[in-house]
Parts: sequence; C-alpha cells; structure tokens
Amino acid sequence: MNRLKMKDLEAHLDLDQLIQESCRALLELTKAQRCSIMVLDGETEELAVRWAQGIRVKPYGRMRFRVGEGLCGWAARLQRPFFSFDPAKEVRYLPSAMSNGDRRRLKPVRNLCCLPLVTEGRTVGVINLSTFGESRRFREAVKRRLSPGFLDRLAKIIAQAMLLKEAEAASGRWRRLTKGLSEMVRQVGHEVRAPLSLIKEAAQQTLEGLGEKVSSPRQRENLELIKRQADRTLKLVGDLLDLSRIEAGRLILHRHPMNPAELIREVVAEYAPLISPRRLHLKFESEPLIYGDRIRLTQVLENLLTNAVKFTPPEGAITFALRPRGNSVQMEVTDTGVGISQREQRRLFERFFQTRIPARLGSRGTGLGLAIVKDLVQLHGGTLRVASAPGKGTTFTVSFPLYTPAFALTEEFRVMREQAAREGSALGLLTLTSPPEGPEQRQAVHFLEQEISRQDRVLINPAGAGGLVVLALLDPKGFKAFARRLIGLARSAPSPLKGMALRWGWALVPQEET
Repeated sequence: MNRLKMKDLEAHLDLDQLIQESCRALLELTKAQRCSIMVLDGETEELAVRWAQGIRVKPYGRMRFRVGEGLCGWAARLQRPFFSFDPAKEVRYLPSAMSNGDRRRLKPVRNLCCLPLVTEGRTVGVINLSTFGESRRFREAVKRRLSPGFLDRLAKIIAQAMLLKEAEAASGRWRRLTKGLSEMVRQVGHEVRAPLSLIKEAAQQTLEGLGEKVSSPRQRENLELIKRQADRTLKLVGDLLDLSRIEAGRLILHRHPMNPAELIREVVAEYAPLISPRRLHLKFESEPLIYGDRIRLTQVLENLLTNAVKFTPPEGAITFALRPRGNSVQMEVTDTGVGISQREQRRLFERFFQTRIPARLGSRGTGLGLAIVKDLVQLHGGTLRVASAPGKGTTFTVSFPLYTPAFALTEEFRVMREQAAREGSALGLLTLTSPPEGPEQRQAVHFLEQEISRQDRVLINPAGAGGLVVLALLDPKGFKAFARRLIGLARSAPSPLKGMALRWGWALVPQEET
C-alpha cells in the first residue's frame, strides 16, 4: 500500500470509520470483488464482521466465528494466511452452525484468502478477500500488494482504534456509575444529616440544661463524646455531599470581587483558640482583589489552616503570605511541622488518603479535606501545589487569577453556558448602562442582584464605561419579559438606578447538544 493511503488510515481514530476505509482501500489494491474485516472479541474469543463491501452482510455478517472455526477462524488461531480456490467445497469454510439453506444464499466464491491481523503476538482480526471468477493470479497479487509489513502496521492501527473505543465505552460506564453513586451519596447524606443534627443539638441542650446537676463526670464525658462524634460525622457527610456535587457538576459558585487578605484575617480570628499557643505570622505584600465564592474560599482556608495546626507542634509557627505574581495572586500557608514525605505528597490530594501523623499531634481526619480544597481551587480557575520535607515543615501555595471585569464576565459566561446545556435552558445576556465605577455603581449592582434569581449574575461590562451585564438562565420564550421587568425597575428605582440610561440589548445563547 502506498504511503499516502496508510497515512490516510492512520488519521482515523474511530474504529468503524477506519475499518470502512480499510475495506475500500483493500479492494482497490487487490482488485478483489468483495472484502470484509472481522474483529476478535477478546472476551468471547469470537470473530465478527465489522464491515463488508461487495457482499450482503445478511446472513454472513450476523454470524460469529469461533477461533479455529471456518477458514477465518483457522487463520486467526494459527496466525497465518489461508487461500482457497474453491471455498464451497471446503469443509472448513463455514462454521458448522450454518445451515445448508444459509449456504445456498451465499454467492459462490472461486478465490478466497483469509489474512490474520496480528500485533505483538495477539490476533486482533482477520481480513477476508474474495473473487467470483477463476483467477490463479489472485494469490500472487494479494501476496505482492499486501506484504507482512503492511499487515502488521494495519493490525497496529486497528488495535489502537479498538483500545480507544474500549476506553470510551469504559469511560461512559464509569460516568454512569459515578453519577449513580453521586446521587446515592446525595440522598443518603441528606437522610443522615437531619438525625445527626438532632442528636448533636440534643446533646448540647442536655449539657447546657443540666449544668452542675450532672450526677457524675462520666455522664458529662459521654454527652461531650456524643456531641464531638456528631460534629465529626456531620463534617464527613458535608464533605461527601460536596464531592458528589463537584463530580456531578452541580456545585454552583456565587462569585464576587473580594479581598483575600480580609478573608484570611477573618478565618485566623475565628480559629485563634485552635492556633494558640503556636506563633502566627501574616505577611501581605499587597491586598489585590480576586474573583471568588466567599463561602467556598473560606472552606479552602479553614482546611489548610486546620491541616497546618494538626501537623505543627505547640511550639511551632504558622505563616500566611499573600503575594501578587503577574496576572495572579499567590496565597501561601506555611507551617514548621513534621513535614510530608515525597511518597505521601504524590497521593496527598487523593480522596480518603491520610498521611502518617505522630500520635502526640492528635488523631487523623477523614482524608477528604485536601481533595475538596483542590477541587474548589480548580473551580475558581486556580492551582494548588505543596512543598514539604520530613522535619522541615510544609507550604501549600494557592494561585488565583487577579480580578478584572473581563475575567469575571468570561468565567461566568463559560460556567453558565455549560449549566444551561445541562439543564436544557438558555443563557440570556442583557446589557444596561449604569453610573461610572464607584459607590453608586456598586449600589446598582446590589439592587439588581436582589431582583434576579440567585443563580443569575450582575457583572460590570468591561467593554463600556459604566455598563452592567446581567446573565440569566431562563426559558427563551420568557427572556423579553425578563428584560422588560429589569428596564421597568431601572425606571422606577431609587437613585442611582433612576437616572440609568435605557439603552439596552440582549442575546440568547442556544442550548448546546450533549
């Protein structure tokens, strides 16, 4: 086969398309009158026709040949070509399961060759070429044009396409399985969370109500134990629910421009009793804005902080640093704790993985905290990395893109478009003029946010001075009514929206096929 045709075949990643093109090319090269390519099913050890040209697929194409059955099965088992000049008389030609009636419906073949496709010692399929007229030159033509090197190369290409198809099928099965598991976790989590909360609340109220009336220290210890274990289990349930939402693509971030330094100070103040007596250092080179979900970024900081506290002895220190780096900002959490080995670092962000922790530093966690941190950071368009060595402490570095109106609009448009495709809705885009950037514009944003759904967004338009963009998920038929309502609000609203210019436009992004 010439190089051009082989390159054409190598370009096909889809197995069926590759085999169809191979059949056409083989007929052209060998001048055969019909060609079929059979693929070996590794589980059943049977050959089945994947594509045929010049032959009625029924009943032949529906049959499956066991390895060692029929000429094609012999070729597959012995991994060598077979030729026959009168296949109708060959007892090995058809499988024994084929009836005489089925044989008569097959057009008589006078020349047949079965060429096994073998790669790395494994048969992946068989090529069947045949003619209806007598031709002693057919065998020589096939041998001359289809060399062992060509067959080996074609076998490799088909094997790669088969692996890709199997991988895609396995991926589909895995997605369906994880979707089902995520839904099960969500349902079980909600069922478990309610009674756990009641148990925790009952234990707390009992402790507060009894006060000094508790008859023995053991009773108080038992109540405290119930409360602690309820807290711990609720935390685990919450983590599992978060992971199931992330896997299902249902974790919605409600992002706004925010100062990460302020968030760090809030988290540190709340966890001050836990940090003590360890020394705490805050090193902020600047206080830039990032675009994030305040609740979820608080969750990220809390996990990193409690992790640092857990691995740092009381005489140690914990440092928070904030540094701008080009178009991003780096947030570092450094401790002087026991450190993490290189081997453990490679698995640090796996779910349920727990590093070894000295008994004197406390108990292990659930192994879900850092996995959730990584997912939340990535959902914010950021990166997370760790640097550590045994006995030398650990530094977690989180990088987030700096906030700009253009970045915020691009991110929200991408996320909401994907959400619209999943939900079968449409993404509406409405632009309004507003006061220039400043307190009045922020008031305008806040006012509009109160009038839209929580899943919708009000953003600053980077393309126009003082412009706002409203992104809304809704039925396409209801978009004009939605736009008219916002315009009516702008006309009747108190300052600063009352004087808003009424130039506006809208667009609909159609649902994407899934």
